[in-house]
Amino acid sequence: MVFETFEGVKVHVRATEILAAFAQCEQWSGRPAETTASGIVTATAVGYGEITTVTLGNNMGAAEQQQLALLAERTGRPLQDCVIVYSDICEWPHPRMKGSTSFIQFGIFQEESA
Repeated sequence: MVFETFEGVKVHVRATEILAAFAQCEQWSGRPAETTASGIVTATAVGYGEITTVTLGNNMGAAEQQQLALLAERTGRPLQDCVIVYSDICEWPHPRMKGSTSFIQFGIFQEESA
């Protein structure tokens, strides 16, 4: 199952620095991509880059796998190889993901290209 693929994701060594910069200047950009077992939303820090927050319920299926494939295409690499700046597994149901008993949330950082 794809959910387990992200359980062991490693947080990047620069995560604290990146998140501190975002705390001062982030702006949400675009609408979230949501399914019944996932949510993907991006925040932009002008001049710094983007953090995409991915939330996956453990009941994810084909629709969620499609969303992850589109995100991997956008980042240009497998999601597990991206710069992960936070990761958390929550062992309770997500309020908007009916049928999930736990969920994982992680943030992918993409530096702004010059």
